[in-house]
Amino acid sequence: MEELRTRLATATLAIMLVVAASSLGMYILGGGRWSPYECFYFTVITLTTVGFSELPGMAGVEHARSFAMAMLVTGVGTFLYFASTLTAIIIEGDLQRAFKETRMYKNIDKLTNHIIVCGAGSTGRHVLQELVDYNIDTVLIDIDPEAVELYSETHPKAMCIVGDATDDDILEKANIKSARGVVAAMPGDKENLYLTISARQANPKVRIVARGSDLRVLEKLRKAGADTVVSPNYIGGLRMVSELLRPKVVRFLDDMRKDRSNTRIDEVDVPEASTFVGRSLQELRMKDILVLAVRHAADVTYTYNPGANFILQPGMTLVVMGTIGEVDALRLKAGSAP
Repeated sequence: MEELRTRLATATLAIMLVVAASSLGMYILGGGRWSPYECFYFTVITLTTVGFSELPGMAGVEHARSFAMAMLVTGVGTFLYFASTLTAIIIEGDLQRAFKETRMYKNIDKLTNHIIVCGAGSTGRHVLQELVDYNIDTVLIDIDPEAVELYSETHPKAMCIVGDATDDDILEKANIKSARGVVAAMPGDKENLYLTISARQANPKVRIVARGSDLRVLEKLRKAGADTVVSPNYIGGLRMVSELLRPKVVRFLDDMRKDRSNTRIDEVDVPEASTFVGRSLQELRMKDILVLAVRHAADVTYTYNPGANFILQPGMTLVVMGTIGEVDALRLKAGSAP
């Protein structure tokens, strides 16, 4: 929108200066013979190439016709520039895109608890698709307009920002202060490192998951403020071994992930004020949900396949398997954030 305002302002100022200078020139040449309105009218019909007639007695005024010709040569070009700029804005859809962008920024400002994905490359595209499938509010930031346009074509309602995610102003436009998570999925490790620092400074509480290709950079990303660092190369290697040794387990997990309308493995936190505190798993009567493990808050260890008499404590996290609706209902009962 700012670019459109600049283009329109430049074209408008140019045509106003030409019209004003031409009208004043004709008035001065005429020595008061013609009124200011007559000079203005003559200028307008000349620049628009309408040209009904000359001003009264113009033939007898020295240099008047020469000035009019100069006006045509310089002024018509300026008028055409103004007209072409206005036409381009309307026909090319610039104005419509600008209004759409303005509405999008207003919607982003209203978001809370959303995820900001920085990078629409090979990693970022999969992240975006997962978040969209789970119906989570997401804002994409990428410096490549073509990548953003490609994503917008497949996701018309997507909220996207073209810009450098390491820029504090761009992060502010993505409403990072109200976000719950940032995914640093840009292609370069240095870019993700700088982004992690900027995002952590902008929102100390936001959860940051960063991509790191070089294992030597992973520790730097953690020190910079990333909560979790993911190495696609490392995970890809583990996946290949799993495909070799336990292919049926891998297929089971993949099929469960793809079948998002049915079953998934998820987590449910147990806050201090939760009604789950001090109660056993049997008392919660989770008939349709399987508790795979419980993560302890104190020493960050796990109790796998806990028994029915297992007592829940504040800060624990349940690792469960169930349908999306069942897990969301359990999370609501526990008083846990989504």
